Amino acid sequence: AAVDIYRRKYQSAQGGKIGITNNFDWKEPKSTAPADIAAAERARLFNLGWFCDPIFRGDGDYPPEMRLLYGDRLPQFTEEEKALLKNSADFFGLNHYGTAWYANSKEPGADTSFGVATENGFPHAESAWLYGAGWGLRKLLNWINERYHHPVIYVTEGGWSLAANSPAQGAKDPDRTSYYANYSSQMLKAIQEDGVDVRGYFAWSLLDNFEWEMGYSERFGTVFTDYNLGLDPDAPLPNTRVPTAGNQLRRRKESNCWLEEVWTRNSLVSPRQPSLCVESSVFAGIYTDPSLPGCHREINVIGDGTLGTISAVYPRDGRTYCNDNTTDETVGPSPAEFSGGTVVCRSCRSGSSTLSFLQGFWSRSTSYIEWGDGSRWVKVR
Repeated sequence: AAVDIYRRKYQSAQGGKIGITNNFDWKEPKSTAPADIAAAERARLFNLGWFCDPIFRGDGDYPPEMRLLYGDRLPQFTEEEKALLKNSADFFGLNHYGTAWYANSKEPGADTSFGVATENGFPHAESAWLYGAGWGLRKLLNWINERYHHPVIYVTEGGWSLAANSPAQGAKDPDRTSYYANYSSQMLKAIQEDGVDVRGYFAWSLLDNFEWEMGYSERFGTVFTDYNLGLDPDAPLPNTRVPTAGNQLRRRKESNCWLEEVWTRNSLVSPRQPSLCVESSVFAGIYTDPSLPGCHREINVIGDGTLGTISAVYPRDGRTYCNDNTTDETVGPSPAEFSGGTVVCRSCRSGSSTLSFLQGFWSRSTSYIEWGDGSRWVKVR
């Protein structure tokens, strides 16, 4: 009903699009036996087709195979409901992570597909349920394309979990980079060779974050988050090892830099090339702050690249620019910490305040630092 109202009253003027996203991991027949082939198809229909057939198939109803096995457990749609359901999405959203073999079974299973999944031979992520195969994505895209009459498709989630206990460890994630390389290359084949209309792919996820029932114990992010685990008296129990505010360092992982390279080149690149992420030595140098003309900043990186200092010149007397070394104020050197393309300043000024933790990130394409308080330092030498 909401889609119908929007299309009739607002879509022509606003140009908005309404879609629906469903999740499915490809099920490949375990053998060429007809029983296994049929079981894998039932798994697709009873998990993905269940939600998508009424919208995209054309008749506004559940798959006939489901109606046959489920009987009166499935509700009946009125003709009016079918009319509202049919073609009620402007695009097909797909969350897809992994692939499994599927074989016929005498037991109905939770979805009544009479099949059982196994994952022998597939790469395994940190998550117990996640096994990868890029070709599974290509097959799934083709299945959707053929069953649902060539819809516009957006892959709205896909990713790989890997354990890491430190920013340095987390930054080295070749398995995740290979996952994205394999999946994006298979998606490209689906587009160019098979004619599937895929418009976008969204990596899950930008940052390590809360992962459903696994909480913070599994990491899918392409940026490492140091949760600074500790006691949070305001969190529900157990609350002794939960993220705490104020000092959560973030560092880009190799997969993040690889994705940036693909995006900026607009083409696939090898996942096995040397690191695309910067080292902390890139921070050493002289900077300007565009919001305070003439005010210079200097960063020194010491020893192994994990520590250093930051000095900054600020105007006095209410001025918004620096003009000489006698009336301007020099702050620092303040202690700094580095982790790859991340810099943390201890006791650095932000506006009229001094912060004990100010985090900045190196921008490879523009050679400046984006700070957490919104300021930007541009490297001049």
